[in-house]
Amino acid sequence: KTSTPIAQKMIVLMVAEKPSISQSIAHLLSDGKPKSRKGYSSHCSVHEFHSVFQGKPAEFRVTSVLGHVYGTDFYPEYQNWKSVDPVTLFEAPIRKTESMPNANVCKHLRKEAKGVDYLVLWLDCDREGENICFEVIENTKPKMNHHPGQQIF
Repeated sequence: KTSTPIAQKMIVLMVAEKPSISQSIAHLLSDGKPKSRKGYSSHCSVHEFHSVFQGKPAEFRVTSVLGHVYGTDFYPEYQNWKSVDPVTLFEAPIRKTESMPNANVCKHLRKEAKGVDYLVLWLDCDREGENICFEVIENTKPKMNHHPGQQIF
């Protein structure tokens, strides 16, 4: 991936934990004038506006996830509680799956992150929020433009 030329306006993607929070953030930061559109996930709108980020003109995209992006579970052969010895579950493999596959949140994040210069995370400051941050970063960072210095806030 190439860096965005300095003369080009930078793009900042902001991700909140739920749609109502992303809407409130966009409304406040845009002086009540964001343009909203549906994202790849019909559950997560994208609110866009222009402002300043780190002293430079920027295009902002504010969107959300729907809580956890991923969940973990045992493979089917370990899910029959009548036939599985609970002690084996301590060593049983687990799989990571999209929490709400029909909501397409992972695809939504990857699409919105394409060509973005900075990622700003608006999630709760607790263990659950931290976990969701890493789930968002996993989906967005590979699609972002790469620059030296901090790009994720």
